[in-house]
Amino acid sequence: MIAQVEPPRPALTAPSTTRIIGLDVARALAMAGMVVVHYVWPDDSGSAVDVFAASMLGRAMPLFMLLGGIGVTLAAERLMHQDRALLLRAVIVFALGLIVDELSRWVAVVLQSYGLFFALAPLFRRLTDRMLLVLAALVAAAGGWTYQVLGTSPRNEIAFDDLTDPLYVIRALLFDGYYPFFPVASFFILGVWIGRLDLRSDRVAGALTVVGLIVGIGSLMAAGAMIDGWGVDETSFEAARQAANVSGFDTTRFFWERILDDTGHGQMPVWVVSAAGTSLAVVGASLLIVPRAGGAVSPVVALGRLALTFYVFQVALTMVVPIPSTTSFGQELLTVAAIYFGFMAAAFTWTRFFRVGPLEALLRVGSGPKAVRPDGR
Repeated sequence: MIAQVEPPRPALTAPSTTRIIGLDVARALAMAGMVVVHYVWPDDSGSAVDVFAASMLGRAMPLFMLLGGIGVTLAAERLMHQDRALLLRAVIVFALGLIVDELSRWVAVVLQSYGLFFALAPLFRRLTDRMLLVLAALVAAAGGWTYQVLGTSPRNEIAFDDLTDPLYVIRALLFDGYYPFFPVASFFILGVWIGRLDLRSDRVAGALTVVGLIVGIGSLMAAGAMIDGWGVDETSFEAARQAANVSGFDTTRFFWERILDDTGHGQMPVWVVSAAGTSLAVVGASLLIVPRAGGAVSPVVALGRLALTFYVFQVALTMVVPIPSTTSFGQELLTVAAIYFGFMAAAFTWTRFFRVGPLEALLRVGSGPKAVRPDGR
Protein backbone atom coordinates (compact mmCIF):
# COMPACT_ATOMS: atom_id res chain seq x y z
CA MET A 1 0.00 0.00 0.00
CA ILE A 2 1.42 3.36 -1.00
CA ALA A 3 1.12 6.07 1.60
CA GLN A 4 -0.58 9.16 0.36
CA VAL A 5 1.43 12.31 0.73
CA GLU A 6 -0.54 15.38 1.77
CA PRO A 7 0.13 18.22 -0.63
CA PRO A 8 1.82 21.24 0.91
CA ARG A 9 -0.51 23.97 2.08
CA PRO A 10 -0.43 27.05 -0.10
CA ALA A 11 1.32 30.03 1.39
CA LEU A 12 -0.69 32.85 2.81
CA THR A 13 -0.81 35.92 0.62
CA ALA A 14 -2.37 39.35 0.71
CA PRO A 15 -5.87 39.59 -0.69
CA SER A 16 -6.54 40.94 -4.12
CA THR A 17 -6.27 44.71 -4.27
CA THR A 18 -8.15 45.07 -7.53
CA ARG A 19 -10.24 48.21 -7.20
CA ILE A 20 -13.72 48.73 -8.55
CA ILE A 21 -12.92 51.88 -10.50
CA GLY A 22 -16.59 52.64 -11.05
CA LEU A 23 -16.82 53.42 -7.34
CA ASP A 24 -13.82 55.73 -7.62
CA VAL A 25 -15.56 57.67 -10.37
CA ALA A 26 -18.74 57.84 -8.28
CA ARG A 27 -16.66 59.29 -5.44
CA ALA A 28 -15.20 61.85 -7.83
CA LEU A 29 -18.73 62.81 -8.90
CA ALA A 30 -19.76 63.19 -5.25
CA MET A 31 -16.80 65.53 -4.75
CA ALA A 32 -17.80 67.50 -7.85
CA GLY A 33 -21.26 67.98 -6.37
CA MET A 34 -19.80 69.07 -3.04
CA VAL A 35 -17.48 71.69 -4.49
CA VAL A 36 -20.37 73.09 -6.55
CA VAL A 37 -22.60 73.30 -3.47
CA HIS A 38 -19.84 74.89 -1.41
CA TYR A 39 -18.67 77.44 -3.95
CA VAL A 40 -21.72 78.23 -6.13
CA TRP A 41 -24.61 79.67 -4.14
CA PRO A 42 -28.08 79.91 -5.73
CA ASP A 43 -29.56 83.42 -5.82
CA ASP A 44 -33.13 82.58 -6.92
CA SER A 45 -32.55 84.40 -10.21
CA GLY A 46 -33.91 81.49 -12.25
CA SER A 47 -30.85 81.46 -14.50
CA ALA A 48 -29.41 78.21 -15.81
CA VAL A 49 -26.50 78.39 -13.40
CA ASP A 50 -28.84 79.16 -10.51
CA VAL A 51 -31.05 76.16 -11.32
CA PHE A 52 -27.98 73.93 -11.66
CA ALA A 53 -26.54 75.02 -8.32
CA ALA A 54 -29.89 74.58 -6.59
CA SER A 55 -30.30 71.09 -8.07
CA MET A 56 -26.97 70.01 -6.54
CA LEU A 57 -28.06 70.96 -3.03
CA GLY A 58 -28.67 67.84 -1.00
CA ARG A 59 -27.43 65.40 -3.66
CA ALA A 60 -23.67 65.21 -3.14
CA MET A 61 -23.67 64.36 0.57
CA PRO A 62 -26.10 61.40 0.25
CA LEU A 63 -23.92 59.95 -2.52
CA PHE A 64 -20.83 60.43 -0.33
CA MET A 65 -22.56 58.65 2.57
CA LEU A 66 -23.83 55.83 0.36
CA LEU A 67 -20.32 55.25 -0.96
CA GLY A 68 -19.02 55.29 2.60
CA GLY A 69 -21.31 52.42 3.51
CA ILE A 70 -20.28 50.49 0.41
CA GLY A 71 -16.64 51.10 1.27
CA VAL A 72 -17.10 49.79 4.81
CA THR A 73 -18.44 46.48 3.53
CA LEU A 74 -15.71 46.08 0.92
CA ALA A 75 -12.87 47.18 3.20
CA ALA A 76 -13.91 44.98 6.12
CA GLU A 77 -13.69 41.91 3.90
CA ARG A 78 -9.96 42.40 3.43
CA LEU A 79 -8.93 43.60 6.89
CA MET A 80 -7.83 41.73 9.96
CA HIS A 81 -9.69 42.59 13.16
CA GLN A 82 -12.43 44.30 11.16
CA ASP A 83 -14.31 45.79 14.10
CA ARG A 84 -11.19 47.25 15.68
CA ALA A 85 -10.11 48.70 12.35
CA LEU A 86 -13.52 50.32 11.78
CA LEU A 87 -13.60 51.80 15.28
CA LEU A 88 -10.10 53.21 14.82
CA ARG A 89 -11.15 54.78 11.54
CA ALA A 90 -14.18 56.25 13.28
CA VAL A 91 -11.96 57.99 15.82
CA ILE A 92 -9.61 59.28 13.11
CA VAL A 93 -12.42 60.59 10.92
CA PHE A 94 -14.21 62.26 13.84
CA ALA A 95 -11.01 63.95 15.00
CA LEU A 96 -10.24 65.02 11.45
CA GLY A 97 -13.72 66.54 11.24
CA LEU A 98 -13.04 68.64 14.33
CA ILE A 99 -9.80 69.89 12.83
CA VAL A 100 -11.35 70.68 9.46
CA ASP A 101 -14.22 72.51 11.17
CA GLU A 102 -11.65 74.97 12.51
CA LEU A 103 -10.51 75.65 8.93
CA SER A 104 -13.96 76.18 7.47
CA ARG A 105 -15.46 79.64 7.02
CA TRP A 106 -18.85 78.55 5.67
CA VAL A 107 -18.92 74.79 5.02
CA ALA A 108 -20.82 72.54 7.43
CA VAL A 109 -18.29 69.71 7.87
CA VAL A 110 -19.68 66.21 7.41
CA LEU A 111 -16.81 64.18 8.89
CA GLN A 112 -18.01 64.14 12.49
CA SER A 113 -21.21 62.37 11.46
CA TYR A 114 -19.19 60.17 9.12
CA GLY A 115 -17.11 59.13 12.13
CA LEU A 116 -20.25 58.21 14.08
CA PHE A 117 -21.45 56.01 11.24
CA PHE A 118 -18.06 54.27 11.09
CA ALA A 119 -18.31 53.63 14.83
CA LEU A 120 -21.68 51.95 14.31
CA ALA A 121 -20.51 50.01 11.23
CA PRO A 122 -19.58 46.86 13.22
CA LEU A 123 -23.23 46.66 14.30
CA PHE A 124 -24.55 47.32 10.79
CA ARG A 125 -22.31 44.60 9.36
CA ARG A 126 -23.90 41.99 11.64
CA LEU A 127 -27.43 42.66 10.42
CA THR A 128 -29.07 40.57 7.72
CA ASP A 129 -29.90 42.10 4.36
CA ARG A 130 -33.55 42.48 5.28
CA MET A 131 -32.73 44.03 8.64
CA LEU A 132 -30.43 46.57 6.99
CA LEU A 133 -33.11 47.67 4.54
CA VAL A 134 -35.75 47.90 7.28
CA LEU A 135 -33.37 49.90 9.50
CA ALA A 136 -32.55 52.29 6.67
CA ALA A 137 -36.25 52.89 6.06
CA LEU A 138 -37.00 53.43 9.75
CA VAL A 139 -34.12 55.86 10.19
CA ALA A 140 -35.24 57.82 7.12
CA ALA A 141 -38.85 58.00 8.30
CA ALA A 142 -37.95 58.89 11.88
CA GLY A 143 -35.94 61.90 10.72
CA GLY A 144 -39.10 63.61 9.53
CA TRP A 145 -40.34 63.70 13.13
CA THR A 146 -37.18 63.99 15.25
CA TYR A 147 -35.76 66.87 13.25
CA GLN A 148 -38.89 68.95 13.70
CA VAL A 149 -39.62 68.10 17.31
CA LEU A 150 -36.05 67.98 18.66
CA GLY A 151 -34.43 70.57 16.36
CA THR A 152 -32.91 73.88 17.39
CA SER A 153 -32.12 77.14 15.63
CA PRO A 154 -29.59 77.45 14.16
CA ARG A 155 -28.56 73.88 13.46
CA ASN A 156 -25.94 72.53 15.81
CA GLU A 157 -22.33 72.21 14.69
CA ILE A 158 -19.68 70.17 16.47
CA ALA A 159 -16.33 71.83 17.22
CA PHE A 160 -13.52 71.19 19.71
CA ASP A 161 -15.10 73.50 22.29
CA ASP A 162 -18.32 71.49 22.20
CA LEU A 163 -16.61 68.37 23.52
CA THR A 164 -17.00 69.77 27.03
CA ASP A 165 -20.77 69.32 26.63
CA PRO A 166 -21.35 65.65 25.74
CA LEU A 167 -25.15 66.02 25.68
CA TYR A 168 -24.87 68.78 23.08
CA VAL A 169 -22.61 66.59 20.91
CA ILE A 170 -24.95 63.60 21.19
CA ARG A 171 -27.96 65.74 20.32
CA ALA A 172 -26.22 67.24 17.29
CA LEU A 173 -25.04 63.85 16.06
CA LEU A 174 -28.41 62.17 16.47
CA PHE A 175 -31.13 64.75 15.95
CA ASP A 176 -30.42 68.33 14.95
CA GLY A 177 -26.94 68.75 13.55
CA TYR A 178 -26.31 69.47 9.90
CA TYR A 179 -26.03 65.73 9.22
CA PRO A 180 -27.94 63.97 12.04
CA PHE A 181 -28.15 60.22 12.34
CA PHE A 182 -31.91 60.54 11.80
CA PRO A 183 -32.23 60.51 8.78
CA VAL A 184 -28.74 60.81 7.22
CA ALA A 185 -27.50 57.42 8.43
CA SER A 186 -30.07 55.79 6.14
CA PHE A 187 -27.79 56.53 3.15
CA PHE A 188 -24.81 54.91 4.89
CA ILE A 189 -26.83 51.86 6.00
CA LEU A 190 -28.17 51.40 2.47
CA GLY A 191 -24.58 51.53 1.25
CA VAL A 192 -23.57 48.73 3.64
CA TRP A 193 -26.23 46.57 2.00
CA ILE A 194 -25.21 47.52 -1.55
CA GLY A 195 -21.63 46.59 -0.73
CA ARG A 196 -22.77 42.98 -0.34
CA LEU A 197 -23.93 42.83 -3.98
CA ASP A 198 -21.79 41.71 -6.89
CA LEU A 199 -20.75 45.19 -7.97
CA ARG A 200 -18.71 43.84 -10.88
CA SER A 201 -21.88 42.47 -12.47
CA ASP A 202 -23.45 44.48 -15.29
CA ARG A 203 -26.81 43.11 -14.25
CA VAL A 204 -26.43 44.53 -10.74
CA ALA A 205 -25.13 47.84 -12.07
CA GLY A 206 -28.01 48.12 -14.50
CA ALA A 207 -30.54 47.31 -11.79
CA LEU A 208 -29.09 49.96 -9.47
CA THR A 209 -29.30 52.53 -12.26
CA VAL A 210 -32.87 51.77 -13.26
CA VAL A 211 -34.21 51.40 -9.72
CA GLY A 212 -32.37 54.54 -8.67
CA LEU A 213 -33.89 56.62 -11.46
CA ILE A 214 -37.38 55.29 -10.80
CA VAL A 215 -37.14 55.95 -7.06
CA GLY A 216 -35.37 59.30 -7.41
CA ILE A 217 -37.77 60.78 -9.96
CA GLY A 218 -40.87 58.87 -8.88
CA SER A 219 -40.69 60.07 -5.28
CA LEU A 220 -40.63 63.72 -6.39
CA MET A 221 -43.55 63.18 -8.73
CA ALA A 222 -45.52 61.36 -6.04
CA ALA A 223 -44.90 64.15 -3.52
CA GLY A 224 -46.01 66.75 -6.04
CA ALA A 225 -49.17 64.79 -6.79
CA MET A 226 -49.98 64.50 -3.07
CA ILE A 227 -49.46 68.23 -2.57
CA ASP A 228 -51.88 68.98 -5.39
CA GLY A 229 -54.31 66.18 -4.58
CA TRP A 230 -54.61 67.05 -0.89
CA GLY A 231 -54.94 70.73 -1.62
CA VAL A 232 -52.07 71.74 0.65
CA ASP A 233 -52.32 75.47 1.26
CA GLU A 234 -49.42 77.27 -0.43
CA THR A 235 -48.86 79.49 2.59
CA SER A 236 -48.67 76.51 4.93
CA PHE A 237 -46.31 74.65 2.66
CA GLU A 238 -44.05 77.69 2.34
CA ALA A 239 -43.98 77.93 6.13
CA ALA A 240 -42.93 74.30 6.21
CA ARG A 241 -40.18 75.02 3.69
CA GLN A 242 -38.93 77.98 5.71
CA ALA A 243 -38.78 75.74 8.76
CA ALA A 244 -36.10 73.75 6.94
CA ASN A 245 -33.85 76.78 6.52
CA VAL A 246 -30.92 77.34 8.84
CA SER A 247 -31.92 80.95 9.55
CA GLY A 248 -35.63 80.27 9.96
CA PHE A 249 -35.73 76.97 11.83
CA ASP A 250 -39.00 76.78 13.74
CA THR A 251 -39.91 74.06 16.22
CA THR A 252 -42.93 75.74 17.78
CA ARG A 253 -45.16 73.25 15.98
CA PHE A 254 -45.04 70.12 13.86
CA PHE A 255 -45.61 70.87 10.18
CA TRP A 256 -47.14 67.76 8.66
CA GLU A 257 -46.92 69.50 5.26
CA ARG A 258 -43.15 69.50 5.63
CA ILE A 259 -43.08 65.72 5.34
CA LEU A 260 -43.67 66.30 1.61
CA ASP A 261 -40.85 68.84 1.34
CA ASP A 262 -38.01 67.85 -0.99
CA THR A 263 -35.66 70.69 0.02
CA GLY A 264 -32.06 69.47 0.10
CA HIS A 265 -30.82 68.82 3.64
CA GLY A 266 -34.33 69.50 4.92
CA GLN A 267 -34.15 66.00 6.49
CA MET A 268 -37.67 65.13 5.33
CA PRO A 269 -38.56 61.67 3.92
CA VAL A 270 -39.23 62.85 0.35
CA TRP A 271 -35.75 64.35 0.12
CA VAL A 272 -34.16 61.24 1.67
CA VAL A 273 -35.91 58.83 -0.71
CA SER A 274 -35.25 61.00 -3.77
CA ALA A 275 -31.59 61.56 -2.87
CA ALA A 276 -31.11 57.84 -2.18
CA GLY A 277 -32.54 57.10 -5.61
CA THR A 278 -30.28 59.52 -7.48
CA SER A 279 -27.28 58.22 -5.51
CA LEU A 280 -28.12 54.65 -6.52
CA ALA A 281 -28.41 55.75 -10.15
CA VAL A 282 -25.01 57.48 -10.09
CA VAL A 283 -23.33 54.44 -8.54
CA GLY A 284 -25.01 52.05 -10.96
CA ALA A 285 -24.22 54.15 -14.04
CA SER A 286 -20.60 54.54 -12.93
CA LEU A 287 -20.22 50.79 -12.44
CA LEU A 288 -21.78 50.17 -15.84
CA ILE A 289 -20.02 52.79 -17.95
CA VAL A 290 -16.59 53.34 -16.43
CA PRO A 291 -15.07 49.88 -17.16
CA ARG A 292 -15.84 50.49 -20.84
CA ALA A 293 -14.34 53.98 -20.92
CA GLY A 294 -10.70 52.90 -20.92
CA GLY A 295 -7.89 55.20 -19.85
CA ALA A 296 -9.92 58.33 -20.56
CA VAL A 297 -11.33 58.25 -17.03
CA SER A 298 -7.96 57.74 -15.31
CA PRO A 299 -7.74 61.34 -13.98
CA VAL A 300 -11.28 61.08 -12.60
CA VAL A 301 -10.45 57.73 -11.00
CA ALA A 302 -7.38 59.31 -9.41
CA LEU A 303 -9.45 62.06 -7.82
CA GLY A 304 -11.92 59.47 -6.55
CA ARG A 305 -9.11 57.56 -4.90
CA LEU A 306 -8.15 60.75 -3.03
CA ALA A 307 -11.73 61.77 -2.21
CA LEU A 308 -11.11 62.32 1.52
CA THR A 309 -8.00 64.39 0.83
CA PHE A 310 -9.91 66.44 -1.74
CA TYR A 311 -12.79 67.04 0.66
CA VAL A 312 -10.46 68.44 3.32
CA PHE A 313 -8.53 70.46 0.72
CA GLN A 314 -11.57 72.22 -0.70
CA VAL A 315 -12.95 72.99 2.76
CA ALA A 316 -9.60 74.47 3.83
CA LEU A 317 -9.65 76.72 0.75
CA THR A 318 -12.62 78.59 2.22
CA MET A 319 -10.05 80.35 4.40
CA VAL A 320 -8.65 82.21 1.37
CA VAL A 321 -11.40 82.13 -1.29
CA PRO A 322 -13.93 85.01 -1.32
CA ILE A 323 -17.35 84.16 0.08
CA PRO A 324 -19.53 83.08 -2.89
CA SER A 325 -22.28 85.58 -2.03
CA THR A 326 -19.81 88.40 -2.75
CA THR A 327 -18.88 87.17 -6.23
CA SER A 328 -20.62 86.64 -9.55
CA PHE A 329 -21.78 83.26 -10.84
CA GLY A 330 -19.03 83.43 -13.47
CA GLN A 331 -16.37 83.84 -10.80
CA GLU A 332 -17.89 81.05 -8.73
CA LEU A 333 -17.87 78.63 -11.66
CA LEU A 334 -14.27 79.56 -12.43
CA THR A 335 -13.36 78.87 -8.81
CA VAL A 336 -15.06 75.47 -8.94
CA ALA A 337 -13.27 74.53 -12.17
CA ALA A 338 -9.89 75.65 -10.82
CA ILE A 339 -10.30 73.72 -7.56
CA TYR A 340 -11.70 70.56 -9.09
CA PHE A 341 -9.56 70.15 -12.18
CA GLY A 342 -6.46 71.51 -10.48
CA PHE A 343 -6.76 68.87 -7.78
CA MET A 344 -7.57 66.24 -10.40
CA ALA A 345 -4.25 66.91 -12.11
CA ALA A 346 -2.44 66.75 -8.78
CA ALA A 347 -4.22 63.52 -7.84
CA PHE A 348 -3.38 61.94 -11.18
CA THR A 349 0.30 62.78 -10.62
CA TRP A 350 0.18 61.55 -7.02
CA THR A 351 -1.23 58.16 -7.97
CA ARG A 352 1.62 57.63 -10.41
CA PHE A 353 3.92 57.31 -7.39
CA PHE A 354 1.72 56.35 -4.43
CA ARG A 355 -1.10 53.83 -4.04
CA VAL A 356 -3.21 55.92 -1.66
CA GLY A 357 -3.68 59.57 -0.83
CA PRO A 358 -2.14 61.16 2.28
CA LEU A 359 -5.34 61.22 4.35
CA GLU A 360 -6.49 57.89 2.94
CA ALA A 361 -3.23 56.43 4.23
CA LEU A 362 -4.04 57.84 7.67
CA LEU A 363 -7.20 55.73 7.74
CA ARG A 364 -5.13 52.61 7.17
CA VAL A 365 -3.18 53.03 10.40
CA GLY A 366 -3.61 49.86 12.43
CA SER A 367 -5.57 48.17 9.65
CA GLY A 368 -3.39 45.37 8.38
CA PRO A 369 -4.68 43.30 5.43
CA LYS A 370 -6.28 39.96 6.10
CA ALA A 371 -4.11 37.03 5.03
CA VAL A 372 -5.86 34.69 2.62
CA ARG A 373 -4.92 31.66 0.59
CA PRO A 374 -4.64 31.77 -3.19
CA ASP A 375 -7.94 29.89 -3.42
CA GLY A 376 -9.64 32.85 -1.72
CA ARG A 377 -10.11 31.20 1.69
